[in-house]
Amino acid sequence: MRHLKLLFSFSTTLIAVLTLSLISCNIKKHENYSKAEEFVLFDFEENFNKSQLQPQDATFKIIKEENNKFLQVNNSFTLREAGVKLKSDADKPWNLNGFYQIKADVSNTGDEIIQVELFVGNDPDGLKRWYCSDYIDLKPGEKGTITVDLAWTPWIFKPQLNIVGMRGIPGALKTDINKIQEMVFCSRYATQPNQFTIDNVRAVGKLEEKKPDNFFPFVDEFGQYIHKDWSGKMHSEAELKAAATKELDKLSQDIGPKDLSKFGGWKKGPKLKATGFFRTEKVNNKWWIVDPEGYVFWTAGLNCVASTSVFTGISHRENYFKFLPKENDPLNQFYGKGTHASHGFYKDKLPYKSYNFYQSNLYRKYGENWLGKFQEMAHLRIKDWGMNTIGFVSDFGATRQHKTAYVGSIWIRNTPKIEGSEGFWGKFHDVFDPKFRIAVKNSVISQKEGANDPWCIGYFVDNELSWGLLGSLAEGTLKSPANQPAKIQFIKDLKSKYDKIENLNKVWNTKHTSWDALLTSTELPNKEKAKEDLINFYKKIADTYFSIINEELKKVAPNQNYLGCRFAWANNDIVLTTASKYLDIMSFNKYEYSIENFSLPKGVDKPVMIGEFHFGSLDKGSFHVGIKKAKNQAERGEMYKNYIQGALKHPNIVGAHWFQYLDEPNTGRFDGENYNVGFIDVCDNPYEDLIKKVKETTYSMYEYRTKN
Repeated sequence: MRHLKLLFSFSTTLIAVLTLSLISCNIKKHENYSKAEEFVLFDFEENFNKSQLQPQDATFKIIKEENNKFLQVNNSFTLREAGVKLKSDADKPWNLNGFYQIKADVSNTGDEIIQVELFVGNDPDGLKRWYCSDYIDLKPGEKGTITVDLAWTPWIFKPQLNIVGMRGIPGALKTDINKIQEMVFCSRYATQPNQFTIDNVRAVGKLEEKKPDNFFPFVDEFGQYIHKDWSGKMHSEAELKAAATKELDKLSQDIGPKDLSKFGGWKKGPKLKATGFFRTEKVNNKWWIVDPEGYVFWTAGLNCVASTSVFTGISHRENYFKFLPKENDPLNQFYGKGTHASHGFYKDKLPYKSYNFYQSNLYRKYGENWLGKFQEMAHLRIKDWGMNTIGFVSDFGATRQHKTAYVGSIWIRNTPKIEGSEGFWGKFHDVFDPKFRIAVKNSVISQKEGANDPWCIGYFVDNELSWGLLGSLAEGTLKSPANQPAKIQFIKDLKSKYDKIENLNKVWNTKHTSWDALLTSTELPNKEKAKEDLINFYKKIADTYFSIINEELKKVAPNQNYLGCRFAWANNDIVLTTASKYLDIMSFNKYEYSIENFSLPKGVDKPVMIGEFHFGSLDKGSFHVGIKKAKNQAERGEMYKNYIQGALKHPNIVGAHWFQYLDEPNTGRFDGENYNVGFIDVCDNPYEDLIKKVKETTYSMYEYRTKN
């Protein structure tokens, strides 16, 4: 039954109890407002003020069905957040003090599968804004509820503590909930018009308040959270060693799925041409990787199988840690120096002192040969877990042992950049500068680990490049200085097309006096009028980028597959179609709950590898779930199973790699990420409830793919 909606006018006394800065609103009736469990911000009934709605590449209208009114959004897709913005009254932000979550009921009233996304607040910090968002997958006609947490835990410290260098922080608010000014509902990564409804936008859940007394230090000598206990937590070095002995005994038995080839291919499947290296082939309308012996191979992998991937910053935060080794302590060897931080607290504090709790725990467990044991255990575990690939940026000492197939990783370094471009990881390469090809050649040669090795499937080159919205790199080119090689090339192309500047001015509705004037200008034209030219040059940037890398990579590693740049976020058909001409396997980092409905642009039929995905939870002492949330370790396993089985059903997908082998440090890596995303924890112990479901999935994955 729909909840009771009553018009409620706030008195001065009630505002003192809970300052909700609205003239009037609907609220669930309670005996005492201070004990309210739900506060309705928008329900689109009679008191609704349309001036509080702002469309973004969309239109909206109020729909009435029976005794209920709701908001229908007719959405386009030319903006990243095409949809509708719901605003508080002018100069009167919502005060949601005491509430834990924002919930909203949404439904897909269109004909296509969509993802409805909700952003809460207008924090200018992009990461903080991302923290206060979530989305829901909806099939046509399907209804659901989006839930956005306003705090990292269902309780908060009062007063708040100043904890730095970490994305997820126990007892911390995600944003200033006393001053929420807007919420944005949009169709996530839409590529075509769509339609959804919104109703019953409300704040729910009471945040428990705790005093922060005696919180520091909050990390023990093993890198674990001090103020919580859980099954599997290590309390002594003796427990660490006992866990290692127990696992080694288990892994010394006959482990792993049967009927697999030397490289992890499926012996019971079709026997195809053996080339001595990994390649791809379409069999019965499904793409496969084919292993060096000719067996079909579906790559189930783990990224960052490297003990070096989990250093955490110590400088400026020494009081966070109960124990840090002194100079004469053998554990002193696990200090490091941070020299890179693209984002977060340490960005402007380079270099900084760091420490690796994971490596120190390996030393406690295995002694001086801890690194060799780490490599040995990685191979044994991957086999036992039914997986077959060591993924992105992993330990060369492990991959060189030729026990598990692996992928190579190449970063194109020291390239000239398009100065007017922008992106999360930095500016885009200027592919028209002759120095770009030189940088590609040098980068490939210097990072060619795996070239012509039968165990190496192929190479990811670069990672999560910011291609932006359609035409954006061309716009960045126009905003660049006159000596930018990309801009010189763009003007050359325009001059060839239009001949005279007057002809371009007519189309663009500009007033440039000459081609040189356009070259020196950094003003952007009207995007709609210049759309065709912006898109054409944008496509040329993509084509030049992928073609140069393909050429230089194949010179050095002709027997390995070019796996692409691991597309992330929203990607348009122009870039994907262009890339498909040069890639052996297209790669995507897809943090979703399901990948079953993944699609390529029309006319593109290529094998696809998922480069990253994961699910995390907070039940084992972690502070951040990562990008996709689970309730506990068992649900992480269920989500893994659902994701992989969806990928196995897809005719183009030839594998998926989980990010990552290890949990990230509780106190954050170089950029503050502290996600519970590992198959193993900081003490080098597997999450058994997760692993159980992983094995249920992987041991039967070849049969599952052939039957579905």
